[in-house]
Amino acid sequence: MLGYPRTVGVFLNLPAKAWLALGGFTSRAVGSKHNLGASQIRFADKKSRFGGKLGMDGIKVVRFSSGEFGPWDIDVAPSVYPPREDTELLCRSLSGIQGRGRKAVEIGCGSGVISMALAQMGWRVEGFDINPYAVACSRANIEKFGFSDSVKISEGGLGEDNWSISEDVELVVWNLPYLTPPEEGEPKLEPIEEASMSDLGGGGWSSELLQYLSRRKHHDLVVIALFRIDPESPSKASDWLNSGWSCRNIESLRIGDEKLGVFGLWKTGFGIKESRVGSCSSTMDYASNLPDEGWQRVVANNQDSGRGRRGSVWKSEEGDLVASWRINRDLSELPTPGILQISIGAVVSNLINCELKWPNDLVTKGGGKIGGVLIEANSSNPGFRLGVGINSFSRDLDGRLCPGWRETFGEFSRDYIFNAVDSRISSIIEKDDRIPDSHSSDLERMSWSTLSRSLSRGVGAIHEGEEVRVVGIDSDGFLHVDSRGERVVLSSTEDIIWNFK
Repeated sequence: MLGYPRTVGVFLNLPAKAWLALGGFTSRAVGSKHNLGASQIRFADKKSRFGGKLGMDGIKVVRFSSGEFGPWDIDVAPSVYPPREDTELLCRSLSGIQGRGRKAVEIGCGSGVISMALAQMGWRVEGFDINPYAVACSRANIEKFGFSDSVKISEGGLGEDNWSISEDVELVVWNLPYLTPPEEGEPKLEPIEEASMSDLGGGGWSSELLQYLSRRKHHDLVVIALFRIDPESPSKASDWLNSGWSCRNIESLRIGDEKLGVFGLWKTGFGIKESRVGSCSSTMDYASNLPDEGWQRVVANNQDSGRGRRGSVWKSEEGDLVASWRINRDLSELPTPGILQISIGAVVSNLINCELKWPNDLVTKGGGKIGGVLIEANSSNPGFRLGVGINSFSRDLDGRLCPGWRETFGEFSRDYIFNAVDSRISSIIEKDDRIPDSHSSDLERMSWSTLSRSLSRGVGAIHEGEEVRVVGIDSDGFLHVDSRGERVVLSSTEDIIWNFK
């Protein structure tokens, strides 16, 4: 959680050319502004504030063990963030990501635990921290546990002069500072501790990293970052999702009244651009001929023979979104097609501020259809295809008013909507060995949360001529209703009639 701003002026009245000694390990941080000697460092007694065993010169020893990582007795100096529950959460999220000799960067390495975990997973790691105490701590622990050949620690960090992420880096890890910045007049921690634990105002440190990466060509980079998601800190994963990046929740944990989440972040498609066509008969048919590897999708200005569920005709106008994705993954690797279809409908409906009608219709609060989601697969074509159609504006279709996103969301261009939809679909489905797949249970919860929004407003359901109460969905995406005290499972839209009041 250590992402320090510049620390000039934090350490006062200290000699400029001393050395920092920690637990018998002497280290001079590269480019350090604060080269301190052990005799010049006055460590405060932190027993009342932190658990653990306090050693000589204020160094405390913290036992860290999480799954396959550890047990390690970590030396931690005052002002250095010790390994805690959030460290364990981040380690669990990283445990399945094999390095195979690839290069990773950790921002804010603190005591060095995450860098050591990455090294154990086969990554060549470069860790950074702007706190010279943390640099020395990390170096001491890395040498102590035999990771010196695969981990290099340097002083520096985001926003520092001459600091950069090299183009050969494939993974960036950051336990983001997530405490809300103190308001003027509110009590503060010591400056170096404030820097280690508090986020920035505005978009937070996350936004700073996003802007940094957006200025550079890091198309193949994956970021694994820990955010506070409840209460939401200034750093938000959604900022990435709205900037052309995909965003997948890997793990989450509630600690007291806070909830933390680890997210995988990557440039949608890893630099593969979408195909664009002026006109075609059907984007679903066009998608069948897209390349059979990577993130492939097509968006058309219009289509002549678009189709919906059960072969129904989908008519589009200039400016509407008509797009299809060729998903080069076997369906057996993913949650069921039913849950995929509903969850994609859920993220799109949340984007354009409309309702989701089971299983795949995007509708207004009054039930007017705005668009829909379709999944198709056949044995002659590996993987499957996914289509999304959304009206941009209201129109009369065979006597029915069909609204568009301009009524529910605003005057956004088709390209904006496509890019936002593309990133959200990628967040659920796109595959890379540095990003664990979406959890089916998470998609089920999100899908039900979105579907039940209209039910909570009084939308009714009728099955076999009688009103029923919708009670949930299952892992196949089937709808469960209560009919006269009995649970009935519905798999077809023909089995239910919706009554939008």
